[in-house]
Amino acid sequence: MDLSGLKWPAIILAVTGLIWLVSSGGVNYMVGSFTKVPVGQDAARDKSDEAGLTSVGTFLLWTLRYEKAAEVLTLATERYGTGGANYYFNQLRLAKCWEKLGKMEAAYKIIKDLADVNAKQYDGRIPDQAELNGRAAKLKEVHNLQ
Repeated sequence: MDLSGLKWPAIILAVTGLIWLVSSGGVNYMVGSFTKVPVGQDAARDKSDEAGLTSVGTFLLWTLRYEKAAEVLTLATERYGTGGANYYFNQLRLAKCWEKLGKMEAAYKIIKDLADVNAKQYDGRIPDQAELNGRAAKLKEVHNLQ
């Protein structure tokens, strides 16, 4: 049986699916699927869902959709709190979103909070305390923050 005639329709279907996943509809679908189950019912599902929200938020940040990225990262941090495996990483990404959106006071507060709790000890992806303090000081100085 010759299946070579199915090659191009399969490729077109795969590309169409990928394009849909990176569109607003696809992102909303993924966020909806990661928030479908209430927190606390299944620890493994919670870990998977939080990682999924973190991935979606990071993807949105990479694709320069800062408002939607901030929305997704805020959802993840509020939904799982400090007990979430990606809480501090999500906070760092959220600070980056606020910087890009011009909300320097919010970015400064998050970075300062991360430095104050020495977030590096909880998540190795976070810069060390000295670097966070330097970044916060630079934001404060450049943007005349209080």
